[in-house]
This record gives sequence, C-alpha cells and structure tokens, in this order.
Amino acid sequence: MTQAQHTYTPPRTTAGNDVPAGVAGYLDGEDLLAKTQALRLSTVDADGWPRAALLSAGDALLLPDGRLRFAVFADSGTAANLTRDGRLTVSLSLDGGMCELRTRARRLRPTTPADPLALFEAQVEQVRQHAVPYAAVTTGITFAVHDQAAVLGRWERQIAALRAAA
Repeated sequence: MTQAQHTYTPPRTTAGNDVPAGVAGYLDGEDLLAKTQALRLSTVDADGWPRAALLSAGDALLLPDGRLRFAVFADSGTAANLTRDGRLTVSLSLDGGMCELRTRARRLRPTTPADPLALFEAQVEQVRQHAVPYAAVTTGITFAVHDQAAVLGRWERQIAALRAAA
C-alpha cells in the first residue's frame, strides 16, 4: 500500500493504563500557557444525542496511574450528562493522528455556591489512536488566551484542586 491509497486503517487500540506519553505530557499540569490545543469531550445527552465540549490543559490533569481528573461548570450539560451516564470520550491530535481516550467518569465532590466547578475523575478504559497513511493531522482545535496572567492563575488553582481531590 502506498501513502496515497485511500483505504480504511483501523485505530490502534490499547488498554486504559497505556496512555501515550504525548497525552500524559500534555495533561501533566505543567507549562499550561504553552498548551493551546483544546481537549474535545464527548458525552451523550438524555435524548441520546452526542454532545461536545472543549477544555484546556488547565482544566484537566492525568494522574500517574492513568486516571483523568477535570473540572467543568457544575450547571453545564456536560456535568449533567456525566452525572447521569458517566461515559466520556476525550480526543486530541497526537503524532499525526487523533488520540481518543474512552473513559468512565464520576463526580468527586459536591459543588458550593462559591465554587461553580464540578470536579470529575475518569478511569481510562481504552485508548484508540487513529492515523492514516495518506495524511497527517497537523493540529487539533487550538485557542489563544486573552489575559494570560488571570487565566494562568485560575488554571493553576484548578490543577491544584484536581491534584488534591479525592
């Protein structure tokens, strides 16, 4: 097969404890302003429709054992879907393709009026890496931060809360 042929290439699938080093590095809670690729979260709403949400590296943390912690607004559709169903797919571009983490999430703690964020922890059950020989994914959804000092402060507080959550 040549690199120009358009043929189906099945994703490479591994167990959840085998998160690629590139994903682990991206979600390590460090050097947050340099990480400008959004994480695409996919849940299923109460009517059975797919629902997408975007998070930054400042909203998520991958623990060394492969559990993924993240913060979303408590009153969001994403939080409602995860509380009801728990299934979550997180996708980002990686190594010329797309990496998909299939997870099951649970809420870590109740929210308070002073803290509008819901913290979740997801166990990665499966990693799927999608790549084709005829093209490379060069970037995912990216963003530019407007007020870096304010955003970095918030992200650092969120990462600290995610590290400390139980």
